[in-house]
Amino acid sequence: MKVVRKMNRPDHVNITSSKALGHWIRYQRTALGLTQQAAAILCNLNTQTFAKIEKGHPLVGLDNALKVAMTLGLQLSIHVKGEL
Repeated sequence: MKVVRKMNRPDHVNITSSKALGHWIRYQRTALGLTQQAAAILCNLNTQTFAKIEKGHPLVGLDNALKVAMTLGLQLSIHVKGEL
């Protein structure tokens, strides 16, 4: 069985790029102790697509990236700049 090394929590909380979202997805996957393959199966995606999402590849599709984030327990929200 492959041991998954937990990565450090990203220091940014504002998601401003697909790469930043990918960092959070990788962090959460490793915090859960899941390999990329296991997480891909859980998210009903192939491993290559899952790896591209973690790397922040812009052409994987927002729907796929959001599905992965939600499946792994990340909650995304929208805030209007200047409003609470």
